[in-house]
Amino acid sequence: MVIGYWLLVIGHWSLIIGYWSLVISHWSLVIGHWSLVISHWSLVTGHWSLVISHWSLVIGY
Repeated sequence: MVIGYWLLVIGHWSLIIGYWSLVISHWSLVIGHWSLVISHWSLVTGHWSLVISHWSLVIGY
């Protein structure tokens, strides 16, 4: 009886922990995806602003 109760408690808490670790890993994936997208676009933007400033310098001279 006591062993069954403790197995129930352990199963309950391992379910809760498994659920929350799933939620946390899901959100860290989402955050990681968006930080990748943002860093990609800042790289692209930085590249094009460099190219534009380079050509405006060349045209200016």
